[in-house]
Amino acid sequence: MISTPVAQDILKILSKNARLPAADMAKMLGVAVTVVEDTMRALEEAEVIVRYTTVVNEQKMPQMKRKIRALIEVGIRPERDRGFDDIARRIAQYPNVVAHYLISGAYDFLLIVEGDSLEEISSFVSDKLASTDNVRSTSTHFIMKKYKEKGILIGEQEVTERLAIMP
Repeated sequence: MISTPVAQDILKILSKNARLPAADMAKMLGVAVTVVEDTMRALEEAEVIVRYTTVVNEQKMPQMKRKIRALIEVGIRPERDRGFDDIARRIAQYPNVVAHYLISGAYDFLLIVEGDSLEEISSFVSDKLASTDNVRSTSTHFIMKKYKEKGILIGEQEVTERLAIMP
């Protein structure tokens, strides 16, 4: 039930609007409401759907305490016969790490880290991350402003025309 075309269509719809009622999805897909509900329940039980989240425009909530975010590239010495997975599990356990990816290029991991201050993130990098076995290097990039998240434009976006190139 979870690998059906209906399940895939439900996932596409939910990725754009997780609050859409099952009845509306059923109409869009031309199936019974019970099919949508049963499929969603199966997707949740199989942990295909892990959590429903919200994209927040923090600029519209100036009184809300904002987290400081950073992208951290991490170079790793893979463990013999175990590769990256054990190291990844150890790093992912830190509560500051909100996303963790294996990437190609000069670094091996890309982390998205949150903290209440620059100092908290700096301390995390120097005291915890850099001292983790098999971490050989880090490069930290603080996020200054969010323009787009999960495919959604954030804030006031002006449409600008391409500048003319003069000879």
